Order: sequence, then structure tokens, then C-alpha cells
Amino acid sequence: MKDNKKKFHIITFGCQMNVADSEMIAGALMKLGYEKTDSKSEADLVLINTCAVRTKPEAKVYSHLGDLIKLKDVNPSLIVGICGCVAQKERENIIKRFPYVDLVFGPKSIGELPRLLELADKAVAKKLKILSEMKSQGNEKANLKMRRKLKGARIYGDFENTGDNLPEKDVARESSFKAYVTIMRGCNNFCSYCVVPYTRGREQSRPFDVILSEVRQLVESGYKEITLLGQNVNSYNGGGGETFADLLEKIDAIEGRFYVRFMTSHPKDLSDRLIDVMASARHVAPHIHLPFQSGSTRILELMNRKYTREHYLGLIDKIKSRIPGVTLTTDVIAGFAQETEEDFNDTVSLLNFVRFDSAFLFFYSEREGTAALSIPGAVPLETRLERLERLVKIQMDITFDINRSMAGEIHEGIVEAPAPKSKKELSIRTFDNHVVIARAPAAGIDFIGSFVKVKITEGFNFVLKGDIIEY
Repeated sequence: MKDNKKKFHIITFGCQMNVADSEMIAGALMKLGYEKTDSKSEADLVLINTCAVRTKPEAKVYSHLGDLIKLKDVNPSLIVGICGCVAQKERENIIKRFPYVDLVFGPKSIGELPRLLELADKAVAKKLKILSEMKSQGNEKANLKMRRKLKGARIYGDFENTGDNLPEKDVARESSFKAYVTIMRGCNNFCSYCVVPYTRGREQSRPFDVILSEVRQLVESGYKEITLLGQNVNSYNGGGGETFADLLEKIDAIEGRFYVRFMTSHPKDLSDRLIDVMASARHVAPHIHLPFQSGSTRILELMNRKYTREHYLGLIDKIKSRIPGVTLTTDVIAGFAQETEEDFNDTVSLLNFVRFDSAFLFFYSEREGTAALSIPGAVPLETRLERLERLVKIQMDITFDINRSMAGEIHEGIVEAPAPKSKKELSIRTFDNHVVIARAPAAGIDFIGSFVKVKITEGFNFVLKGDIIEY
């Protein structure tokens, strides 16, 4: 019997927040009776969930949209939608450049999806009626030309929506052992280079008890790793005065065997109490991702980061002295407006002094609508790229040294997936956030999602090698 269920396919770009949003969208669609498919050509609905933080992901979005017109030629009833940050930021541009897009909505309009799809279905049905009349004329070439010119359903979400109606309970999680839990949305920081406050809106924290209940249910359901998400988790406010440190402390008190991670921290809001909670926690991973962006206080002021080089280094000193075996990662931007060689050298010296386990390194990318566009003194692109290359070389040497020094250590971790280059090996993420590749200790056993202990044997630039000694 033929399956008459409508199918959907989601293409996701960007950070963990976007992945979490896609899981929420998938859950909402399944509740409406849709079925997930890994094939775009089988889908009745294709959604591209987008990221606007940097230029490259946004360019990829437009490339995918260009490809989808071919699917529309084959299947005129296909609904094509674009959502996420690019949809919020570039909706007018999308409407002009891609008239066949049927559905456009921002991150805060996911709760509107049932209504939007109902409207899109009606509009597409009307469009198909027009196409049927065109086909009856018998000129297939003309029909193809007209199909491509025919506008999409053109259904839009409420771009001023506050996001209060997001379907947080209807999440279709990609993993059976790892879960993302969004604790807050939006951002109040307005870093001068960043579009997030304009695409995701101002900060909104989810209720304290709701988050605790959700995490408790996940642990009881067998989830072994929970990642708390927010643009700036450190500024979480539960509504009754509860802080992020309070939330971590309460989650850590939940019984069970699980890890808790979180992304991302802003240095200006990282409190001494949060550091102390992490130091004494059982379940909270000893890993902090703490973007510093620039080692120059002058550039940090231009970036509107609201902390100094000295404040950041003071935080690092507290973290290292209070949290044993902590793993530190960061974000850095090379070539921001007015960055001199002296400013850049401040960044180099901070990178060398702190010795992060790894870092996400980028050259400055201008984003329309941000305050940084009005700052004079743009650094030439070739200089930005050259500085980025220097940072990459420095960080690779540091990471290699750290990884090599870990040989002989024993770490607990969770098996995440088969190793990318060998079916006989497994990829393990340790409690302190290192990736270890190790040979499966026994054949015929599914280790994915299992806790293991691994002894590190070798360290390389991007991964560690090891042997599983307990499972």
C-alpha cells in the first residue's frame, strides 16, 4: 500500500542553536503528520534553516536555493521554504531573487508553522490549477518557462513575533543519547560586528522549572549528554532571580549518569559563582568556550565587547586555578576595523599566553546592518587573511603540543560515532571535550552512545589516538 504521508527534508546551516531549531521544526512537522526523508527529491516540503553570522554560510544558502528550482521543475507541488537568521535578515532580498520560494519565516516564528503551512498548501493548490491550465495548452517549453516565472506561494511568518509560542515540547531529536536544550534565546550585547540581536531579537530566558523538568526527563529517558544552549548563557535569568550558576547547580543535583555541557559564555558575565559551581560539579563538563575575539583592549572597545584584555586574563586565571583539568576553547577575529599590527600582536600574545586547547579562528567579515560598518579604517582583505593564517599556525602548534602531552592519560568519554576514516575505529568525546579515535574493543557490539574509558596513546593536531580500556 502506498504511503500517503507528506515528507519533509531540512537542510541546516550554522551553530548548535540552528540544529536545535531544526529539531524543533522537525518535531512540529511530525506532529502535523509529516514524515522525515533524507532525500530532497522525495520531499513534499524542503526547508533551509539558515545562519547569517558570517558570509560563507549565507552564500551556501543561496546556492542551495538556486538548486531547488530544478526540483520545482520536476515537482511543481513542492513547497520550498527558508527559515532562520538569513530569512529574518534578508527576507526582502529573498523575495526578489527567488520568486519560487513559497515560505519565509524567522527563528521566532517556528510556532506559527501549522498556520503557515496551511496557507502555503492553499496557495500551492491554486498555483497547480494554473499550471494544469497551462499544460492543457500543449506547449511544454512554454509551460516550463512559465513555471519558472510563476511566483511561489509567498507565505511569510510574523517577523516581529516574540517567540513565546515556540513548540519546545515537540522536539524530534537527531540523537538517542545527546540532546540540546535551549535555555534562552536572543541577545542584548550588540557586539558591533554581529547580526544576532537583529535576527534573533532580545534576550528571553525560558522558565527555570521548565528547563529542570526537561533535563530530568531527558536523563530518565536515557540521554547521556545534555548541552544547554543560549547566545550568552551567562546572562540567563529564570524570572525569579535564578542565574545560570543556579541552573547548573540544580541540574547537577539530578541523579543519573550524564554529562552537561553549555554554549556559549560571554566574558563580561562569567561569574565567580559559576566557576565555583563548575569546580564542585559531578556532571558538568570541565570545559568552557570563552570567546575573546581580540587581545587588544582598544579593538575590544570598538567591537563593543564590554570587557578589557586584563579582565579576560583575570577570568582565565580564576578558571585554571579553580577547575582542575579544565579545557579552554575560544573564538578569535583577525583584521577587525582599525586593527594595527600592534593590536594584532596583542591577540597573538594572548593566544600564546593562555594556550587554548582549540580555537575557532576567522577573518573579519562585514555584515550589513551592523554598527561595525560605520567604523572607518577597514583592514585590507589580504591583510586579514594573512593575519588569520598566522593565528592558525600558532594555534595548531599549541593544540599539537597539548594533545601530544596527554599521552598516557586515562579519560572517560562517550562514543559518538564510527571514526570517519575507519569502520573498525570509534570516535569518542571525552568528558573534558577532546576527540579520541580508538579501535573498537570487540566485534558485533554497538558502542555508539556508550560510556567508555580510554587511554591516550598519541596526540595529533586535531584528534587524539587511544585504546579503550573499559566499557
